Amino acid sequence: MGKSQRFPVAFPPIVRDVIKQQVGTLGSSESEVVKNIVLIYLTERNLLKIGEKRKREGRR
Repeated sequence: MGKSQRFPVAFPPIVRDVIKQQVGTLGSSESEVVKNIVLIYLTERNLLKIGEKRKREGRR
């Protein structure tokens, strides 16, 4: 995938509980679950394809 960057995020307790429940299903750790949820969201919204198009055109 290229270079990765870390982003500190905070979630309310109820969201943390949902994330903990998904460990093993969507990833092997809480951080991997959050990463996969973000990737799923961006893919569903076709935002990743837009970013790839801009990258090919030389824009950010």
